[in-house]
Amino acid sequence: MIQQDQVTTEIVHFAWHSTMLQMNHNFFFLAFLLNLSCVSNEPSTTTLAFSSCNDPSKNLDVLPTLQAALDTIPTYIWLGDNVYLKKKDWASTEAALGKYQETFATPALATLLQTGTHYAIWDDHDAGPNDCDQSFKGMSATMQAFKQFWNPTYPMPDSTSYYGTTSLSDGAVDLFFLDNRSFRTHHDSANATVFGEAQLQWLEDAYTTSQAPFKILLMGGQFLTTAQVFENVSRFPADRELLIRLLSSTTSAPIVLTGDRHHGELSRLDTEFHPILEATASPLTAQSFPHHDEANETRLHEGTTAVNHFGTLSLTHENGKAIAAEMKLIDAEGNVIFEWRETYKNI
Repeated sequence: MIQQDQVTTEIVHFAWHSTMLQMNHNFFFLAFLLNLSCVSNEPSTTTLAFSSCNDPSKNLDVLPTLQAALDTIPTYIWLGDNVYLKKKDWASTEAALGKYQETFATPALATLLQTGTHYAIWDDHDAGPNDCDQSFKGMSATMQAFKQFWNPTYPMPDSTSYYGTTSLSDGAVDLFFLDNRSFRTHHDSANATVFGEAQLQWLEDAYTTSQAPFKILLMGGQFLTTAQVFENVSRFPADRELLIRLLSSTTSAPIVLTGDRHHGELSRLDTEFHPILEATASPLTAQSFPHHDEANETRLHEGTTAVNHFGTLSLTHENGKAIAAEMKLIDAEGNVIFEWRETYKNI
């Protein structure tokens, strides 16, 4: 026979047990909601602008449009020939630095430098004479001037150069700054190279260990174009093939930004995982030289630019995955000359 006090005790025990179950349920539900809040449900977009070949004595028309773009684009990349050094300028670090100061004292350029974050690589005219390579004796002086003016703060494994890497957007985008002058040999020489063995080994290590969904290589001369002319990387087939294999070796989305040519164009090369994209933006303020009939089998459109311009690159990513990339070349009136949008498959 069940006594009244036994019934009361069991009812109390049941009520306590039910309350604890409800509290546990609420706790795990709250933890589930908190976990969801740590995972983005909306894609994010990282946008940057870029160009090369800056000689403000030629044409400043594009700078107001670029300035307006940088009101909303936080990052700008100078892709070489950011100054045009003459013989008197590469005589010493002080002389070269004076050329930087003279060039960027131009009011529109001075204002531009005060807007957003600026990164830079160099090319032949920042380093010394036209088409210069490692044989140029004044490169240590011009390298010091480059570093003093642009003040790169990312880790640089070689003190004689500036090559290195940095991240944007909490690691969603990695930038790889390449030096195409300090280690360059003539394209007709034995074992001809643009970047040199040590820099290429560093790049392979840094690129393969990067976890960024977008990996952006920054170099002076054009990379993908199949036209073996001027200072294109196609004139150095060993370097080009090595880099294509490297950029094809991970599931990240590879993009190359280049300058040098005094014309702009967009290129694309299919690989095993994601295609390699390239945007060439040149010139910013220097004289334009279109090469409409140049045989670039990777070009995405007819002809090249024929006017001063800059480029923009918008990268959409979500939870460590590349979603889309959009490249544009934009003229002084704000018109889009060429554009390409790549949507990435989920790998």
